[in-house]
Amino acid sequence: MQSIDGRRVLVVGASSGIGAAIARAVGAAGARPGLVARRRDRLDELAAQLPGAVVATGDVTDPASITAAVEAIVRELGGIDDVVLAAGVMALGSVGDTDPEVWRGVLDANVTGLLTTARAVLPHLGPGSTVVVISSMSGRRVASAAGGVYAATKHAAHAVAETLRLEVGPRGVRVTTVSPGFVATDLVAGQENAHAFEERMHDEGLDPADVAAGVVHVLGLPPSVVVVEYAVQSIRQLGYRN
Repeated sequence: MQSIDGRRVLVVGASSGIGAAIARAVGAAGARPGLVARRRDRLDELAAQLPGAVVATGDVTDPASITAAVEAIVRELGGIDDVVLAAGVMALGSVGDTDPEVWRGVLDANVTGLLTTARAVLPHLGPGSTVVVISSMSGRRVASAAGGVYAATKHAAHAVAETLRLEVGPRGVRVTTVSPGFVATDLVAGQENAHAFEERMHDEGLDPADVAAGVVHVLGLPPSVVVVEYAVQSIRQLGYRN
């Protein structure tokens, strides 16, 4: 393992959940985080805990907004070495009962937003850089009808990561897909009929810090090594209890 001390790590989707945990973890490992999300108040609160962190607001569903945010971070940090693409949303509901506008929102954030953000960051990366795409184990399976549209976007995220690997791998940029199972976040908080699912996420899910530790591990691998996919889930999700 190599140290990531001093590396400039851009975290997109840093205001809460997995993204915020990753920002804390890379900061604790000595990296200088660049934090991007929509909610400036949360970014400022997080940055206050991370010496040397810089922030910019950006919305992955707005190409001009996210491109401007990336450029602002690049100016503040003097460049970026690694990128973690952690922005995403989840909406539960079967195909037959869900408003198509809800699908559009999930697709815009999780697929088009991922592509748009990747397009904004790639010009700033070179040999030895790493792109981490936060996907999900739902990118390899469909666990329920209610989660089918979300799973479709995560299948797409896997395809985007594989595409990026083909595109930038030849110039020495690594691309890793990190695929957690349930994570104890507020991803579905407040959604109608999602209370039982939210309870299960918090009861069985990984601590976001566990996912963040995996990201730090991936970033610290030698430049000659690429982890194609890092899949992780809580042992509680397998039915085991301490």
